[in-house]
Amino acid sequence: MRTLKTFGILDTPAEEHFDSITRVAASLLKAPIALLNFIDETREWCKSAWGMEPQSTKREESLCAQALLTNDFLVIPDATADEEFRTHPQVVGERNVVFYVGAVLKASDGMALGTLCVIAHEPRNLSESERATLKTLAEHAELHLEKRQASAELLEMRRRLDEAEQHQEEFLAMLAHELRAPMAPIQTGIAILDRLEATDADRAWAREIARRYVGQMGHIVDDLLSTSLAVTGVMQLNPEPVAVTDLIENALELTNAAIVQWGHTVSTSVGASLYASADSTQCSIVIANMIENAAIYTPANGRIHLSAESDDLNVFIRVADNGIGIAHEDIDAIFQLFKQGKRPLARSVGGMGLGLTLARKLAELHGGALVARSEGIGRGSEFTLTLPLGTPQDIPAIGRVEVAASTLPMSILIAEDNHDTADALALYLQLSGNTARVAYSATEALTIAKAWRPEVVLSDIGLPDMDGYALIRAMRGLDCLANTTFVAITGYASDSDKIAAMEAGFDAHMTKPVDATSLEALLRRARASNKPAH
Repeated sequence: MRTLKTFGILDTPAEEHFDSITRVAASLLKAPIALLNFIDETREWCKSAWGMEPQSTKREESLCAQALLTNDFLVIPDATADEEFRTHPQVVGERNVVFYVGAVLKASDGMALGTLCVIAHEPRNLSESERATLKTLAEHAELHLEKRQASAELLEMRRRLDEAEQHQEEFLAMLAHELRAPMAPIQTGIAILDRLEATDADRAWAREIARRYVGQMGHIVDDLLSTSLAVTGVMQLNPEPVAVTDLIENALELTNAAIVQWGHTVSTSVGASLYASADSTQCSIVIANMIENAAIYTPANGRIHLSAESDDLNVFIRVADNGIGIAHEDIDAIFQLFKQGKRPLARSVGGMGLGLTLARKLAELHGGALVARSEGIGRGSEFTLTLPLGTPQDIPAIGRVEVAASTLPMSILIAEDNHDTADALALYLQLSGNTARVAYSATEALTIAKAWRPEVVLSDIGLPDMDGYALIRAMRGLDCLANTTFVAITGYASDSDKIAAMEAGFDAHMTKPVDATSLEALLRRARASNKPAH
């Protein structure tokens, strides 16, 4: 009967199309009564009746329910003389059925739904032409049911598309706000740096403002990229046994700024012997998003508690808060892309609302789950991350050899088609004492490299004449560059992009916008060890 419910036909008003079918059935078969009945778990429900008022009947007292057992036709020429039906409630009762024929209505999957039946109060036989007529009318009823369902499904699909479009428009408006907001202090900071009256303290403040808000914009772009990779299933994970305490410590480090900003108290109760099978980096991000969500949606000086337990198969990591809670209707919506719970227009809490979408997708990619629970608005919330249970492995400790960073200047070739990006990076590296040259195409880079023999090549992937992969493969074939370090600096940041870079011959992969200080530190360590930078 589950199939019947998908049609949404039960307990609906009369419809002209179905009424015309029962009217024609009674007329063509020269019978006083024709009914269109549907049968669910407990009853016979009449959608259309000709010759009597529509009535509902208990399933066990329904001749139409008996017809469903045939899955085709039930014909009773004279019920009063039929041993099986002579005492049936619809024969001896008010309905006074003597002649009955019911054609079973079926869904497209063959499931029986009800009948188109004709009733008379005297015995009679059913001719082959009448049988064919009733069957044709029943098929018309089935076809109308299917069209009715298809129309309802199209309306529901349109409603969902309209809703998704609305959420996407809201998301894009929010994205525009979140990207514009950091630009204002950045522009002001630059204006301060240009003012002759600015003191050293003013300039230091302006630089810090610019640095902080550029980082915020980079975080937004990273969230967008990570969510896209996770939603499309492109992101690759490397699960291994990892202590849950380590995951939580990493997550708390990532969210410390938000916790401090809101003055929250954080407590934990996690067993040191508890292990999960997880990608340490990505799973820490999941837990961090859970904590950050609690921090944002809990009023200042609130409480956040992290706990973990396990059963024979899974680990359950919970983040509970005493914050604003979640309305019942928003429990699922908060995990949907482009959709958030209600937030103030001021957007003072910031964020794109992608954290929970990303967190749930990452949890699912781990073979786990992320669910939310709340008793309602003002009653706090609890998020539970389920991960496969891990078994700790005995791994011998390996002494870590730290290589001192080289302080010697380096010769660095930058292959980048965006002139401003290339020139800015070259200037920064030159201010640090390095020698830097710029090539705006792969062909130019290859020509310079052959003659100059740089110690380091920084290359974009999306170059106009030859992609960065092909460029580095060509440079790797030159004996004069045997000791050169090659680093990809690109906006292509998925795991597959990193693998492709390494397979092409790059020693390291850094995602735009690259932090120049981190890049220089990586290069100095690489050159000091005379080994590829990873």
